[in-house]
Amino acid sequence: AAAAAVILLPTAAYGENMNGDYMISRTDTFGESMVTDYASRSMNYFDVWSPEISTRYGEVFWTMMDPVALPPDVVEQFKDGTIAITGYEMDQLDGDGNSIPYNRAYNHHYMAYIVGEGADMAMVDCHAGHDHGCYEGKKVLRPVPKSQDEQFSNTFFSEGNGGESRKSFHGYPNGYAQLISSPKEFHLEPMQIDTWNRDNPSLEFVAGPEPAASQAPPGASYSGILECPCTDRISKVNGSICSDDFGCLPFNLACLEEPGSTLIANGNKICNLDTYNGGQQCCPHQSILLDRDQNPWPDVKQTYRLKFRFYYQAYVPTADRVSASHQDLRRLYWQTEAWAGEYDIPPGAESYGHDDGATAMTDDGQYTYTITSEWTAGDMIDLDDCEWRNSSACSGQYKDSEGVYMVYAGGHCHAPNCVSIELWNQDTGELYCRQLPMFGKGDITNDKFDDKGYATLPPCVWSDDASEDLPTRPRVPFDAKLYSVAVQNSTYGHTGQMASWQMRGALYY
Repeated sequence: AAAAAVILLPTAAYGENMNGDYMISRTDTFGESMVTDYASRSMNYFDVWSPEISTRYGEVFWTMMDPVALPPDVVEQFKDGTIAITGYEMDQLDGDGNSIPYNRAYNHHYMAYIVGEGADMAMVDCHAGHDHGCYEGKKVLRPVPKSQDEQFSNTFFSEGNGGESRKSFHGYPNGYAQLISSPKEFHLEPMQIDTWNRDNPSLEFVAGPEPAASQAPPGASYSGILECPCTDRISKVNGSICSDDFGCLPFNLACLEEPGSTLIANGNKICNLDTYNGGQQCCPHQSILLDRDQNPWPDVKQTYRLKFRFYYQAYVPTADRVSASHQDLRRLYWQTEAWAGEYDIPPGAESYGHDDGATAMTDDGQYTYTITSEWTAGDMIDLDDCEWRNSSACSGQYKDSEGVYMVYAGGHCHAPNCVSIELWNQDTGELYCRQLPMFGKGDITNDKFDDKGYATLPPCVWSDDASEDLPTRPRVPFDAKLYSVAVQNSTYGHTGQMASWQMRGALYY
């Protein structure tokens, strides 16, 4: 397969995005790239701001926030129509409008929704294949349609949704969008981790105190806190993880057997409570990722808000034999670490030769750790088990359709050790997407988003519009076998790593 070329997409000639230039990943060898300046593509936008987040050092913020009403002019324009969301950008800013580096407030991930009049927010079952941090019996607040007749009642934004988000492109080619009828509200569930050393006034990263369980090496460009180590506040009691901060929560990470995932075959620590040593199970909302004897700056809080800018056009439905203006993009999601939702990266010097070949040594004496997963395309949308009132990722049955055209693929893996993530068609041997992270150099004087050691993940984008010079969209039947390969640097150990595919596609019939 051809190597992926990471190509800078031109924006300067067309205007300014909120976050500047973007890149995409390509596995073909031709042409100019699509234009990613939203204004030049006849797109309007509106901004929404989250409620305030206020945390102290080492604290986790991870909860569904209060709803935010969309701008009145947008609500009025589409009260009897459908809005086509064609892309978005996000940032985190203090009260003076300054962007806050991810090395101060780490964006672990977010789950964002625009909800229309045809949906309500309700408590539903947490499904490990669609939500973060699930355990047996957990309920989560999610939008659900008021009836099965509600076709575009809400939509979900989660692609490239962590520390890579600000400089990873979240846009679609011409004629594709996420559709919402009569939009009214924005809902956001962010997971943020406060890693700001209050004794450091500069924007350069200087590590603050870290718990004994942190695996970050001396001089690291990141805080070991962001990997959710299980501190001495944590104990394991009767099949649960218990904490000074949040009580006891059942431990029920459901690692799949091969070929669904190689975690069990590799003996990954994530799959067993006895060996679990860090990740989302140890960092629920308002937990403190420090040891009991650590309490620096107890009264110095960091306060900021998240800002989302949504780009949109008006959706025009099919009429008089003229096709609709946009095809609706369905969410396509899979975890290479199915269904644990995260996994452990063991230190290579300890795991090499003891994990069924997952750990390899590189020519320069470092180590990598590889996991794989195989599944069918239909598995990504609950083709046979899609109960629209009880699944946070389901909005109806798709049994009349035969498959999807792939349009957008954005992986999700955490800094600082992500090496690559690949998506293959196992049946044909075709490489659909190879994502190679680009790491910040720390030149924040000239680029406020250039956080040292933090990753950007340029997505893969396809189209059927020849004018955009993009690869032709892959036609993927629901019974096609897909295959993911995720490679991480394992010279040092890491907890809570992820390797998920967060994609969008258009159904075909």
